[in-house]
Amino acid sequence: MRKELFLVLVLAVIAVLAVSCSQNTTVTQTPGQASPSASTATPVKGGNETVAQQHASPDIDALTKSGYDCLKGTNLEVCRPVNYAIGSVGDTLGFAFGVVNDFPTAKKIAITVTFVNTQQGVGELPIQTDKDIMNQWLSVNNFDSYYDLQPHAQLSQPVLIKIGNEVANGVSTVPGAYVFEIQAKTYDNGFYDNYGGSQQVTVRIK
Repeated sequence: MRKELFLVLVLAVIAVLAVSCSQNTTVTQTPGQASPSASTATPVKGGNETVAQQHASPDIDALTKSGYDCLKGTNLEVCRPVNYAIGSVGDTLGFAFGVVNDFPTAKKIAITVTFVNTQQGVGELPIQTDKDIMNQWLSVNNFDSYYDLQPHAQLSQPVLIKIGNEVANGVSTVPGAYVFEIQAKTYDNGFYDNYGGSQQVTVRIK
């Protein structure tokens, strides 16, 4: 009788252990493989959607299209649809710029970009800059000396600004707003004349 009771107790213990093991399964993960709940990007709230925070090179095709689009249905000679961008040291930011030849004859049109100044917000100290150093931020551009445009022909030229490490000799780049000016010019017999209004763009450094 005692042996039978002992066997019953042993069988009961075995049954309890089997149920416990089945409820505590282990998920294995291959080394280097993200688990299903892991995130590969830092989420950042943007309006009503979540976007991945990342630094990407400017989309030249999109900028070119934007330059043409901003001229549609207008009487503008020049335009730049976006005038503000935010970045960090080492980033390359892009702005669209469109031009149309509003003359009755063919014209040679040039595009120039230059540094203007800095703008400080409340509580921000003035930023010491050197114009030659700042214009080096524009060296990523490869503009032609001029572009031949027939009457009413359009040109869209992306303008790139690569945020450098310095704003003057020995002066590191600091957060603030840096203003650049884009200007179209007509070229005739070695002389350049401003064409259309100057367009300013601002680079805000975090």
